[in-house]
Amino acid sequence: MRTLEFSEDTYRRLEEFRAVVSAVMDDEFDIETCLELVFERGLTSMLFDILGPQEHGVLLESIRQLAVKEPAVVYQYVANVLKIGARVRERELHRPQIGFSV
Repeated sequence: MRTLEFSEDTYRRLEEFRAVVSAVMDDEFDIETCLELVFERGLTSMLFDILGPQEHGVLLESIRQLAVKEPAVVYQYVANVLKIGARVRERELHRPQIGFSV
């Protein structure tokens, strides 16, 4: 595990923010778990901020370029997503229908 240093003010804010995390998650977390959660959410949010407004074609080209550099990772990920999607569709087809159909 790596050690990170924060200013006293940042550490204090994180420590106090644990109350918010605990209220939302309905559980108590230690400072390290809280930091991981805040850090992960921050990275995800920033990535979405960058990728969200991009055009569909730009995102596809980015994935294509990534597949050229890391084919095993990209193609295995795509295969897994397709398998999951197929299982979800299969469950939806076999789910009993409730209500009226037209």
